[in-house]
Amino acid sequence: MTWYSQATKTFANWIAISLFSIVLLLQALNIFLRYTTLASPLMWVEEFSRFAFIWILFLLWHVADREGAHFQVDFLHERLSNRGRKRLDVLTHSLALMFSIVVLLASVRFIPTTMLYATNSFAWLPMGVIYLVIPAGFILVAIERLRLISSILRS
Repeated sequence: MTWYSQATKTFANWIAISLFSIVLLLQALNIFLRYTTLASPLMWVEEFSRFAFIWILFLLWHVADREGAHFQVDFLHERLSNRGRKRLDVLTHSLALMFSIVVLLASVRFIPTTMLYATNSFAWLPMGVIYLVIPAGFILVAIERLRLISSILRS
């Protein structure tokens, strides 16, 4: 594994574990507050949890790409020769790369328009900040797909 792959995996895992731990603690606190009379439940926890899971998904997508953890229909893949499999793999990675670039470009155009709108529970936080994970995640996915294509072509 290259230094880049290890660094992005470590960073994405660290962020995901941190966010998931915070969500777990906040949800447990909210459940406790819901069934006691100590205080009212925290209304912003649900929205924070939703945003945290969005960030986790986009940041870990490229790790799943690298490790081949996405589901795939391999009906055709099994029936091809080794050379045919490589061609099919290059094709599927290329299509995923094109999709990543399209979403990346669309998100870069979309995010500035959302900087004027606040989230429901966090009036100080523009929605654009939440959406910044989309281009960040798709940059990582595009780089990972390029790496996968180059490793297939080299083998």
